[in-house]
Amino acid sequence: MAKAGTPEKGDALVIIEPSEEREVYVESKIMAIYGEAIRKTVEEKTSGLVARIVVKDFGSLEWVLCARIEAAIRKFRGEEE
Repeated sequence: MAKAGTPEKGDALVIIEPSEEREVYVESKIMAIYGEAIRKTVEEKTSGLVARIVVKDFGSLEWVLCARIEAAIRKFRGEEE
């Protein structure tokens, strides 16, 4: 399991776990307003990754979300931070 981020306001928590199939779960307090944009960012950044991907957004800006996703992917693949 790879994890990046925190559950703090303005941040995002990204968890990636091994899985036989691709599963993507996105939660956000602002899902009603920005849910489509958040999901699009997650799908774009994780395309081709077969894993269980959980993103819990706490009002993060897009660049923060992207950085958290990229860090979690690097950890998942065993790359150095």
